[in-house]
Amino acid sequence: MLIEWSKDLEIGVTFVDADHKVLINLLNQVDDCIDQNEESTVLGSVLDALVEYTDYHFLREEKMMELSRYPGLKTHCDTHRALSQKVRTVYDQYQESPWKVTAHEIRDFLKSWLVDHIMGADFAYRDTCLDNIEAANQAGDVGFLGADNSFTGWEHLRIMLVDDNPNFRRLIRTILRAVGIRHIQVVDTPQDGLARLADRPADVVLCDWVMDEMNGTEFAHKVHEMQLPTRIVLLTGYSTDVLKERSSELGIADYLEKPIKARNLLETISRVAMSATPVAGDRLNAG
Repeated sequence: MLIEWSKDLEIGVTFVDADHKVLINLLNQVDDCIDQNEESTVLGSVLDALVEYTDYHFLREEKMMELSRYPGLKTHCDTHRALSQKVRTVYDQYQESPWKVTAHEIRDFLKSWLVDHIMGADFAYRDTCLDNIEAANQAGDVGFLGADNSFTGWEHLRIMLVDDNPNFRRLIRTILRAVGIRHIQVVDTPQDGLARLADRPADVVLCDWVMDEMNGTEFAHKVHEMQLPTRIVLLTGYSTDVLKERSSELGIADYLEKPIKARNLLETISRVAMSATPVAGDRLNAG
């Protein structure tokens, strides 16, 4: 493990510590993907999630500092902008020329960036913000998808992921848990997914298209035959246009191309969940 969470990294503000744990989890996943020479669609997905969650965390943190009237806000915000740019530069370089970005460069930069920032700049605002419960609550209530997304049923949503890549499964679980989704089934074979759906139907199934023994389209066909109220989103490293041509008659709810972007993933899930059957929709909207 590249970075292990410890009490030394705790700020004491619930949402801040939760965000930091997500970021550390993502950093460790970057490290694992590098060590395993993971395919570009997976490592690219992890790096993109790191970029997006970094910006989200900084937004919430800055709102808390502003509401708490932290005197070092401007300096801290300047630091955030510089760090965001560095993370995005690493991501852009990897996207353009993966072979030119060395493993130790990514690993050393990401580790020093997060730990040094938490132990230094973040602890500087601790005394000002720690006891300002109202400011922390308001900042913590800022959603990952912003005010434009009205979906509120994350904690009631039942998600299944069917994918044979363990690093990708870990990433999706991290993203889902970060927004409050707790009912998550993760399986590595379509057969296991079908067996579990028979016992515990899911609201949304995220299914990889290319897998051994049964592809995503065949899986969707079998779910369709089971007459479950489950909505299926197919994931692919190829163009989604190809999938749409081959599975139009199955009523696939949506399609996502890898590398996966965290925001696109969550927007798709919320949109698909809201278009579910009336009973499921009422349950999810009940929040």
